[in-house]
Amino acid sequence: MIFSISCTRDIVGYRIDVQIKAEGSEAITLVSTSYEGSSLADDQLSPPEVQYQRIFSQVGGYTPGVERTVKVTATTDAGKQKTASKRWQD
Repeated sequence: MIFSISCTRDIVGYRIDVQIKAEGSEAITLVSTSYEGSSLADDQLSPPEVQYQRIFSQVGGYTPGVERTVKVTATTDAGKQKTASKRWQD
């Protein structure tokens, strides 16, 4: 799978854009997204899909010098999990 995670400043907090593309014969059945260890979403895809995108607006806050983390886990139709994360500092 190919993950793309972008995080930009929003009016309040951050705008987080998550994109996933399955490769080969893979299909995506579940995508779990968390920010700072707290769940943003658990998206069940039925039927399974080969591409996923979701935008989260106004997530979290801004505090200079604080490290932030977004973690995305995708589950395939074969039950395999693949994870990607993005880290940055305010």
